[in-house]
Amino acid sequence: MTDRWKHRRRLVYFTVGFATAMILFGALDFSDRQVSSQLVVGGVSLLTLVLSGYVFAATYDDKWSHRGPSDFDSPYRRSYGDGLDY
Repeated sequence: MTDRWKHRRRLVYFTVGFATAMILFGALDFSDRQVSSQLVVGGVSLLTLVLSGYVFAATYDDKWSHRGPSDFDSPYRRSYGDGLDY
């Protein structure tokens, strides 16, 4: 089985590094406060968007790919409940 997430992870790592560089450059640049603040806001937004999308896509792929058991396929989970019935 091939790793379908290999290139996705590489892209996420690059984007996280880029967003971190934006945040650090914006935090350490004292020449123009408006540009610096926009770099920090943009870096945080990019970081939040990419990490949220990665977590959502991984969860979606795990739930609906049917490649094997997942946390959703617990033997304690009933068809009508959440598996927390003791």
